[in-house]
Amino acid sequence: MRDKSLKKFKDKIRGHTVRKHNFGPDVIMRLNRVIRGTANYFCTEFATMRILAENLDKWIRRRLRCMKFKSKSWTHNRKLKLKHFKTLGLLSLKDFCY
Repeated sequence: MRDKSLKKFKDKIRGHTVRKHNFGPDVIMRLNRVIRGTANYFCTEFATMRILAENLDKWIRRRLRCMKFKSKSWTHNRKLKLKHFKTLGLLSLKDFCY
C-alpha cells in the first residue's frame, strides 16, 4: 500500500471517527464500508500487507475507543476489548488478508 493510499484511507477513517460525535451502530456500518472496500482492493492473494493491516486495525479500534470514552487514556483503551468490537460487527483488515 503506497503512502498516498494509506493517507487517504486514514483520512476517511478520521472523518467517520470524530471524537465529539456519538459512538453507535451507524458509525460501525460506515467504517465497515470503508474497510471492506480497501481490503477488497489491497488484500489480494499476493499482497504482503498483513503487518500493516494489523497496525491499521489497532489504530481504528483506538479511534473508536477514544470516540466512546472521549479521551485517549491508556486505562480507557483497555476497557473496551476486541471481543466487544467483534460483537458490534466491526470488520478487520487482517481477516481479509490471505
